[in-house]
Amino acid sequence: MINIALCFENDAGLHFLYAELSRCFDLRGIDCNLYCFHNAAALMRGAQRKCFDILFCDMTAEYGLVRLTALNLKKLNPRLVCVALPGKAYAPSAEDCLLEPFYTIPGKSPKQLRTYACLAYEATFDSENNFSYYKRPSYVHIPFSSIKYFVSEGRRVRIACADTAKQDNVFYKKLCDVEALISAKERAFFRIHQSYLINADYVAAYNRSHVILTTGENLPISRYEYYKAIRNHIADKKMRR
Repeated sequence: MINIALCFENDAGLHFLYAELSRCFDLRGIDCNLYCFHNAAALMRGAQRKCFDILFCDMTAEYGLVRLTALNLKKLNPRLVCVALPGKAYAPSAEDCLLEPFYTIPGKSPKQLRTYACLAYEATFDSENNFSYYKRPSYVHIPFSSIKYFVSEGRRVRIACADTAKQDNVFYKKLCDVEALISAKERAFFRIHQSYLINADYVAAYNRSHVILTTGENLPISRYEYYKAIRNHIADKKMRR
């Protein structure tokens, strides 16, 4: 169960948020409590009673007082995920980096709201040790230690695991987006091809043209810059041509 705070001065905006987020999380089978607030003072009082996991708000409300309250909530719960709704006078602030993970919704359409609601939810259980993705009807969490590589298959990405029991790990996302998510966690995964992102822990040997994994698989290296990246990090496993 997660606790979500909604802070919006306008009643219509608050009702819209509540209805759309309720529908979004219900469709994904996510249990959550939604708490509505009209101003920063009420939001702060609510935070003294409940620990919020996600905050949706207008950062420009009350001449920046809501942003200041969001920063205070972040101190109470360092894992708080903030989502800023578009306001007429919204402009990024240097302080926003203190709210990371922090998302700004570019518009107010239901589709955009659902997209960012899912991103915020995923960030609440984000772990340095797991890769997570959504596959109806729930989320899947796979330890990085069991992932041999990610492979792009058209519009989908498949995860190849060392555990042969985990065979159906396929989801819709670009491989470059997966790479960016993993890089943010400072995990040792390397691109060796337009279609392959491999776990360095499973590299048994490599040369200019291919990589051999500890499981015996032979994967191609398509570009010299990919080869250089691997060589710079795991030079001791280089094999003769």
